[in-house]
Amino acid sequence: MDINPESRERILNAAHQLFEQSGRKDLPTVDAVRRVSKTSMNDASAVMKEWRRMQIVTASATVVSVPDRVQQAGQSAISTLWTEAQELANDALNVAQAAWDAERSEAEKLRVELSSAFETQGAELETLREKLAEVEKQAAATAAAAELEREDTRRQVSTLTDQAHTAMARAQEIEKRAEDLKTALNSAQSSVGSLTAEVEAERKQHGAARARVEALTTELVTVKARAEAQASVQIDQADRLKRVEADLTQARAAAATAREEAAQLRGQAEALKAQHAELMDALKLRESGRSPPKDGKR
Repeated sequence: MDINPESRERILNAAHQLFEQSGRKDLPTVDAVRRVSKTSMNDASAVMKEWRRMQIVTASATVVSVPDRVQQAGQSAISTLWTEAQELANDALNVAQAAWDAERSEAEKLRVELSSAFETQGAELETLREKLAEVEKQAAATAAAAELEREDTRRQVSTLTDQAHTAMARAQEIEKRAEDLKTALNSAQSSVGSLTAEVEAERKQHGAARARVEALTTELVTVKARAEAQASVQIDQADRLKRVEADLTQARAAAATAREEAAQLRGQAEALKAQHAELMDALKLRESGRSPPKDGKR
């Protein structure tokens, strides 16, 4: 079976790393090596068989090396050497048998590991299939939502395009109005210049008028103070005039009464005067010895 050299190297490095991490006590499992090396189960299984065989052979080679007792036996005697050689042969046979048993046990262990790893990988594959189905379902829903969103976007783009055309037309109209306003503004600026000169002249006149008004206001305050003083005097005079008029009215009433009384007295005086005249005439007649006329005429 051809295995990619890069994958083989990653598997061997992963196996050596895991073996060293266990303190060279436990051989790593195929599934653990597959996970660390991130390779397929087939590649990891094939390379791990070779790697484990190499570990067993290395251990066997160390067992069949010539021990010190053989060297000592060679110096003692050939018989002893032969005996030792037989023992070594038996030991080598026992080592080979042990290696074979170990390899068979390792193979059985590898088979169990492969079976467990395949079951684990199958469960993972089923989980991945379920996740894939869920992702496909979500992707279908997302695609439907995206299609609806694209349709809505197309409608929005159409609406925005119409709005853009309307906005361009309005922009052109605004530009035209801006030109008209610019012309009107230039005219208004000219008018403003003239109005500014007129306003300045009016302002000067207003300042002069304001000064006159302030002077008149001062004079008005003075006149008002005088008028208030005169008004107070006039009020006193008016009160006095009212009293005089009241006294005059009383005097006129008294004069009228006096005239009436004087007229009555004049009448009484005239009557008394007439009576006095008659009495004097009567006395004179009496003195002269004549009797007064009966009709009272002389």
